[in-house]
Amino acid sequence: MHYRLIINVLIVFLSSILLLFSCAKKPKTFTYDERKKADSMVRTVRNIDTLALMQKQMEKEGNRLGSIIALRSLGERMRNESRFEEALSVHSEGLRQAEAIGDTLEWVRALNNIGTDYRRMGMLDVAQVYHYNAWKLSEESTDTSHNARKNRVVSLNGLGNIYMTLGNYERADSMLRMALAGERQLGSMLGQAINYANLGSIFEHHGEMDSARLYYDKSMTLNIEVGSTLGISLCHTYFGSLYEKEGKYNEATEEYQAAYRLMQASKDEWHALNTLIALAGIYNETGDNVKAMDYLSTARQVAQKIKSPEHLVEIYTLYYRYYKRLGDYRTALLSFEQAIAMQDSVLDMEKMNRIQNASLNIERNRQKQKMTEARLKLEQERTARHTAYAIIVSVVIILIGALVTFLYIQRILRRKNIALKQLSALRENFFTNITHELRTPLTVILGLSQDLQKSDTAEVKNKAFAIHRHSEGLLTLINQLLDISKIKSAVGKADWRSGNIMAYLAMVVESYRDYARKRNIDLSFFQKEEVVMDFVPDYVGKVMNNLLFNAFKFTPEYGKVNVMSWREGENLFIDVADTGEGMDKKTLDHVFEPFYQGENGTQHVGTGVGLALVMQIIKAVNGTITVESAKGKGTVFHISVPIQHTGKQQITDGNLETTPLLPKEEAVLVDNEGEDMQYRLLIIEDNHDIAAYIGSQFADRYAVCYAENGKVGLEKALDLMPDLIITDLMMPGLDGLEVCRQIRGNEITDHIPIIVVTAKVTEEERIKGLEAGADAYLAKPFNADELRMRVEKMLDRHRRLRDKFGNIGDVANKEHRWTDIERRFLAKTVDSIYHLLDKRQLDVNTLAETLCMSPRQLHRKLVAITGDSPATYVLKIKMQRARILLETKPGLTIEDIAERCGFEHTPNFYNAFKKMYGITPMNYRKGSSVYPKSVN
Repeated sequence: MHYRLIINVLIVFLSSILLLFSCAKKPKTFTYDERKKADSMVRTVRNIDTLALMQKQMEKEGNRLGSIIALRSLGERMRNESRFEEALSVHSEGLRQAEAIGDTLEWVRALNNIGTDYRRMGMLDVAQVYHYNAWKLSEESTDTSHNARKNRVVSLNGLGNIYMTLGNYERADSMLRMALAGERQLGSMLGQAINYANLGSIFEHHGEMDSARLYYDKSMTLNIEVGSTLGISLCHTYFGSLYEKEGKYNEATEEYQAAYRLMQASKDEWHALNTLIALAGIYNETGDNVKAMDYLSTARQVAQKIKSPEHLVEIYTLYYRYYKRLGDYRTALLSFEQAIAMQDSVLDMEKMNRIQNASLNIERNRQKQKMTEARLKLEQERTARHTAYAIIVSVVIILIGALVTFLYIQRILRRKNIALKQLSALRENFFTNITHELRTPLTVILGLSQDLQKSDTAEVKNKAFAIHRHSEGLLTLINQLLDISKIKSAVGKADWRSGNIMAYLAMVVESYRDYARKRNIDLSFFQKEEVVMDFVPDYVGKVMNNLLFNAFKFTPEYGKVNVMSWREGENLFIDVADTGEGMDKKTLDHVFEPFYQGENGTQHVGTGVGLALVMQIIKAVNGTITVESAKGKGTVFHISVPIQHTGKQQITDGNLETTPLLPKEEAVLVDNEGEDMQYRLLIIEDNHDIAAYIGSQFADRYAVCYAENGKVGLEKALDLMPDLIITDLMMPGLDGLEVCRQIRGNEITDHIPIIVVTAKVTEEERIKGLEAGADAYLAKPFNADELRMRVEKMLDRHRRLRDKFGNIGDVANKEHRWTDIERRFLAKTVDSIYHLLDKRQLDVNTLAETLCMSPRQLHRKLVAITGDSPATYVLKIKMQRARILLETKPGLTIEDIAERCGFEHTPNFYNAFKKMYGITPMNYRKGSSVYPKSVN
């Protein structure tokens, strides 16, 4: 790290020195976002006049980039409408503004646009100069953006078109192929289409019709893909020209007409002239004088309008052929002279000389530039020699300073390294000592638990067996932690032996045979040959035991566990595969990390030590271990270790002892729903032994049910409607906090008290549990007496509330008897009872359906809150309604009141009222003094 720091300092220093000698002036550049914003503004304007006004406004506001882009777009639109002189004027102004601010990108674009304007006007010598300057400026620019490379390609295309018009097809071919290659790199399909068409014209001129057609086909395909109407029209014209030269006049006419139809709606009269001239030529060739003269006249008018001498040459040449064919030689001669005159205006000797001179000047300029570059390079070398000594001195000073700094840092690092080693040794000694100290009390616990299992009492036996099983698990964990400490700190010497390792592997696998048979798991061991080598029996046993332990732990009944071993060269390979539930990618990435536990099922929670120990052992013998796994597809561990023969002591029977590391069998949990009126407890705990222990504290008094995770717990809570829930906090999937939230958030279960039991004992965790809706919070390991007391107090509170406020008519204490949640539920229940009474549809099943509950859930909830069954509670509500009607509706008869309270027979109403209040309805209405005070 410090070497890299010193090197970086030197690089920064040298870069600064080199920058001092850099005197190249960078051109003005704008960001991509600035150009994109200006382009977007211009593209939204459709009308040319509006665009011109926008450009003036931008120029006035000082938006130089926007003004230049607006001028470019305005000129291109004018050119497309064959307004060449106006386009030239606009593009010239854009060039001036781009040069003024040094924007190379728009500078080159303006040069190319002016070159194209001059080509359309037939001034090829001037066009050549502008396209060449654009290409040269692109070559010299350091800009490698997409737009900059596009400018270079456009310049090459323009030069290629000029050389093709001049008849210099060899040079045109070179330029156009360079342009085509550039368009391919840019991924521009339209640009490729244009260059394919131009190259096809060169093939056509050379008489290579098949090659020409191939290139025209490529151009047509690309034009169709990008939807270029102009490109498709031009390709139809090119195909027509091929057919015409082959004498297929009908096919040629169809192609020309297709091109003409596409161009009729276009304002691009310059390109449309090509189609008009082609149609005039084909009709002249086929003798259709009327159509030939019609298209010729139209073409001449358009060419004269846009001042295109290049097209007028072709038009007058066609006039010459037309009149010559008719025998009107006088008019034919006149047309021929006009064609020659137009040809001279396009390409006379003087212009040819200018073009040739321009080409020579271009070449001279290139040679001159090379000489200038050579002189500049020589001057730079001289400058470099003069400054070399100063740079060397500066570098030496920096290196000396860096060396001193480096040595100082190294000294500090050495001190830190020594301190870290001492700290590591202290930690490992502590780790080793504490694990040894833990083994002492565990030995006593294991011994006493074995003695207790000999008791004649079944309950004592079961509890002693649970103590013994958990103590053995804790002892195994401590041993593995001690093994990791030994291997990492090289405590103890590995007991290397020599022998047939395949026999030892077979023995280890065989020790799991009975367990596999009990679990209905197919256990297999495959070996290709015997392998005699040096190995540590203890290491092999620990590695195989841990891998087989995991395989059996995660493999369901009727699954498979396979162990395969073979030799390849000087390496031994071992694969341990299972058809278990597999691991997700996150678990797979951390599987060998100490204490890491993947999010597996609740029955598979482990310590995260075994595989870490396996990795340490494999590393200690210079081997490798990898794992392949996928959810639902099982797991395969691949081990590779080098085969060694160093004359170690032969393995003996005493070294062959091994004890399988079997997954512990957890307690079997059986729900006891008890009698209907008995209190029910739901215990949600992922550890079966802890759940069984908690349940044993209450099994003699209450009905106890179990759930192995939060999801099952919620389902059972809704189904059983327990009187109290005891839940663990840390559970895979749905944890205890979420269980509390969902219990409290459900109207059916929101009244149930919840006790949270967890190993997290911080104040923050306790507050979170209470906020989630827990009524009490106990930390593991908990005191059984405290747990029993809390359960008793919570159930007794509900019992006393029901006894004290069991009378539905006791309004005075109504505000103090229930929580807000319980009060809202009872209010909703009473409203539903009244509503069903009015509809004459009141019964317990209908009431439960109205409250979105099952009859069982309604029964359990009402009993938990009021102490009354639904039938008793409904009857109390009926009697309460009858009493109110007797007090407030003197006009109603007793029979009417009985009917409104859901009684079909009045005598039944009399009996129910008297049984509840000790007085008949008639006497109650009269205000008899016999009426008890508790009714008021």
